[in-house]
Amino acid sequence: MTSSLEARIENAMAALHERSPAATLWVALSGGRDSTCLLLLAARAVRHYPDITLRAVHVHHGLQPAADTFVETARRACRQLGIALHIERVTLETRGGLEADARRARYAVFEALLSPGDTLWMAHHQKDQAETLLYRLMRGSGVRGLAGIPSRRALGEGWLERPLLEAAREEIDACLVETAIPWCDDPTNRDDLQDRNYLRHHVMTPLAGRWPAAAEQMARSAAHLREADELLQELAEMDLAGLGGAVDRLPRAALCELSRARQRLVIDTALQRLGLASPPRGRMETLLDQLARAGMDRQVQVAWPGGQARLWRETLFLLAEDEVTTPEPAWLLEWDGITPIETPLGTIRDQLQPLAGGHPTLIITSRAGGEKLRLNGQRRPLKKLLQEHAVPPWQRHRIMLVWHGEMPVGVLGPLMLAADDWALGKSVDPDDSGRVDRKH
Repeated sequence: MTSSLEARIENAMAALHERSPAATLWVALSGGRDSTCLLLLAARAVRHYPDITLRAVHVHHGLQPAADTFVETARRACRQLGIALHIERVTLETRGGLEADARRARYAVFEALLSPGDTLWMAHHQKDQAETLLYRLMRGSGVRGLAGIPSRRALGEGWLERPLLEAAREEIDACLVETAIPWCDDPTNRDDLQDRNYLRHHVMTPLAGRWPAAAEQMARSAAHLREADELLQELAEMDLAGLGGAVDRLPRAALCELSRARQRLVIDTALQRLGLASPPRGRMETLLDQLARAGMDRQVQVAWPGGQARLWRETLFLLAEDEVTTPEPAWLLEWDGITPIETPLGTIRDQLQPLAGGHPTLIITSRAGGEKLRLNGQRRPLKKLLQEHAVPPWQRHRIMLVWHGEMPVGVLGPLMLAADDWALGKSVDPDDSGRVDRKH
């Protein structure tokens, strides 16, 4: 059975070498059976690729008395195999359940370690995939969630791969039988209060007793669902392109011409591309109902944890939960028009200078209302300019005015304008990608 595992790892190592001949390959090492088996197989396979650097990483959560034992076991395994070990201690942020918090902390460590071209291997296997499918069924997940654990995905500047994902747990058990490489069991794996452990001991075990190939068949179903998800994503990308290609704003009328299912798919995909949470099913249905009934004079606003949607001028805007904030109290700052400056609304990185030359002292303020800017020889009300440039109402309090004496000479923020005889310039820092780094 070990030869099958070795073949999987040798193929994965060859593919890695073809993509990145001089990459660093990290193995996530918990000290348990699965990750120790993966490290052993990787250590054997990497001998044929001297340009690849193999390293291990252990994340010390400190959540249980046995945590120090895991660290020492990982050290001993790496010492025997001659592999450098990086140990990272983390403090969990309490944002959800303990399992979810620990997972977020681990992946943050992994992401920070990876440089361009690097790869991290994790030891998830076929049974893990089956348990994930069951767990997500109990949560009512859709196609993407039921597709389970991906075998490969981007992680930070590198890649995350799971070369044992199609391997049976029994193969991994056999891998370490005849070796002296140390590993240890996590005692919390026996704690039935954790959802995954309950599924493992009280659902998967009886299923395997009745259907010995249960894990393999569920993993196969997850693979079918992943293929279906990939096809759905291709459809969503085509629909997004047909709606103009922008993911943060969708034309309402064209969106509503799609079937209800495709509307959900497009919005979910757009939110994912924006890095925002999708709404619960009920909130999504509320949003689609409001869009179907909306007209030019109707306001649509639906919020959910992690995101919100607003309709303005027949366009659906998808926003972060904190995108719309209350206006800041009145403030003013002196500015030389050149140096980046922190304001209550973010960091200004553009420049504003008079065409006649010189370096006058400028004043930056928040918008108060009633301001006018001289453009093309005419004094134009700022309110009118915001309307003409389609600045949404919820962004208008982020507008900043730049004054020279009693005269406004520039507008910064969601709208960037320079008055007659003045010019906006880009930051001298080529790495600055935005003109105003916003504060939330």
